[in-house]
Amino acid sequence: MTAAENKFLKEAVKQGLRMQHRFLAEPVLARTGKGFLKSEGVVTLQRIKAGLKKSKSNRSHGRAE
Repeated sequence: MTAAENKFLKEAVKQGLRMQHRFLAEPVLARTGKGFLKSEGVVTLQRIKAGLKKSKSNRSHGRAE
């Protein structure tokens, strides 16, 4: 396995473990592994939106005019 592949695999596992607690299996589909992810909530969405606004403002102020 190359270094790039190893790095990708580690990041994929890290992301999977980070969201694993949100996966809810449907009772009927529990044996098939099908289900859904429950929402992280409003606070998480607000934090993401604030981060996006901040990154956009940083890009617009960093331009050479």
